Amino acid sequence: MNNKISCIAYGMMLGTVVLLGGCNSRPSNPLPSIAGNTVAAFLTDSPSDGVVSFRIDITGAALVNSNGAEFNFSSGLQQIELRHLQLAPTLALQTKNAPNGNYTGLRLTFANPQITLCDAQGNVTILNAKSVPSVSLSSVSINLPISVILQGNMAAGLMIDFDLRQSIQTDSRGNYVITPVLDARTINNSSNEEVVQNAEGTVLSVPSAGVMNLQLADTGQTVRTLTNQGTAFAADSGPTGVFGPGDAVEFDAQFHADGTLYTDKLYVFSPDSEVTFRCLVTRVTQDPSGHTSIEVVSQE
Repeated sequence: MNNKISCIAYGMMLGTVVLLGGCNSRPSNPLPSIAGNTVAAFLTDSPSDGVVSFRIDITGAALVNSNGAEFNFSSGLQQIELRHLQLAPTLALQTKNAPNGNYTGLRLTFANPQITLCDAQGNVTILNAKSVPSVSLSSVSINLPISVILQGNMAAGLMIDFDLRQSIQTDSRGNYVITPVLDARTINNSSNEEVVQNAEGTVLSVPSAGVMNLQLADTGQTVRTLTNQGTAFAADSGPTGVFGPGDAVEFDAQFHADGTLYTDKLYVFSPDSEVTFRCLVTRVTQDPSGHTSIEVVSQE
């Protein structure tokens, strides 16, 4: 569980945990026939000082080919919290039926940014479109240059870095204006790089030995991962390497050239595990009786 801050609230703990929680023309160029190509888009974050949580809706995602035609592979509106993705990327978008083609662009659309700030005294402020100061988007759409060639059941990964420090500005009235600054690089095989780290999810099924279908907690994406003799297992209780539908897990994974996620590390939580969530501690106080209260900002 490195690279992320995890807070565990124990049922027997003496204390209180407080959760703070246009019309655009479209090219008429037809897309080539679908050939079952896999594209996976992973998301990470470069943080900004004082920002303890940043939520934004991804409302659309499309691959743009060299002729200007688009292939939409959005899975519907997704609200994603970016701050917890610092050094710990997750799977944000995916498709298994991208058409053949030479893709030179990725178009993403956004909505409803929300910023949670924390000052030096631990005071937390949540800002959105209706707050004072407010938060707004300068542009709802961004186009990223990419270079991806898909032909006949190929697979490609994209690592997208959302730079919060460069994306957040303030206007003359102190309102926050978000101009998304992103960078995308292509990953054809990450055998030496974990593209998913410390990702939490729920096991949906285990169709065969070493194969696990699960749903990610932070993005809702359904993924299939493989384990092998090199996978490091750990568990709260019971034999390691044993898991089944309904189990909560945390894992790291690599993206291979065949479009498969291979699990490096897998931690299985027992059914009676304490409540676990990702957060940043903003304040720790103690009352006259010696009971400790911890104020945190939840990041999931």
